[in-house]
Amino acid sequence: MRLVPARCATRALATAVATVALLGGLGAATPAGADPSQDADATVSTLRADADQAAAEYFDALGKTQALDTQIAEIEARLPRLTARQRVLQGRTEDRAVAAYKRSGDQLGAIIASGSVLTAARRTVWLDRLNQHDNDAFEELVRVTTRLETQHQQLRDARATQAVALAQVEARGRDIDAKLQAAEDRSRQLAAQAAQTAQPARPVSPKGTGSAPPVAPPDYQPTPGTHPQHDDPFLTCTRAHEGSYTSYNPAGPYMGAYQFLQSTWNGAANHAGRSDLVGVPPNTASEYDQDDVAWALYQWRGAGPWGGRCV
Repeated sequence: MRLVPARCATRALATAVATVALLGGLGAATPAGADPSQDADATVSTLRADADQAAAEYFDALGKTQALDTQIAEIEARLPRLTARQRVLQGRTEDRAVAAYKRSGDQLGAIIASGSVLTAARRTVWLDRLNQHDNDAFEELVRVTTRLETQHQQLRDARATQAVALAQVEARGRDIDAKLQAAEDRSRQLAAQAAQTAQPARPVSPKGTGSAPPVAPPDYQPTPGTHPQHDDPFLTCTRAHEGSYTSYNPAGPYMGAYQFLQSTWNGAANHAGRSDLVGVPPNTASEYDQDDVAWALYQWRGAGPWGGRCV
């Protein structure tokens, strides 16, 4: 799912790999008698709530940015047409003035010969009214264009302010997303240790560096079967525009049938209560799981995360 202006509206929450210090802090020794698994679970629960709030704030900011972009685009499309119309009206008035001037000599001689001063006066009044009509239309176009240009600048200023707000939300989201991933990993590691299994801790999913596509974590259990909403018109349309379930575009990287960024996938999975999918690269998830996260995000935020398409 592309949240940038290229194919879907704008930029998603960027994901950061948890730092060594963060992982060390989550894995620090606990007081005697304390249950590290419970502590880890409490940390995960808190961070899940924070991540959900950060994602909601991000999508709200993204929606405002997309609305401003739409308004700016509409005005930018109208301004050239208004300017062209101004040129047409101005040229028409000038052409009439030149034609009237050229005819004035012949008309003056005919009027003097015929003595029809009234006819000349009527022609002059008619020409003045016609030119005045075009002049009025021209002046109205100038007023409309001026208003639009002012509004355009105001919207651009608002867009710049909104971009700052969006960047601030993204920064908060990056921090929370990294901590959430690290806390999820720590929780699974402690659970594995408690069960005395040889299963390694779930690694943090690789981030987009333009290299090879990431692989699924070793403990990922794909959900089999077909999702109940697989054939929903919105999901079907979005897949037709975005890609296949195994698609991987290193530009984001954008992954899977719905071209998720990893952080957007994590936020949607977290909101849907699918913490088992946090950190799973979308293009490695089963069709059911990809449909499930996409459907959850669509129910939560509508078509906005995909730029408002397919509605």
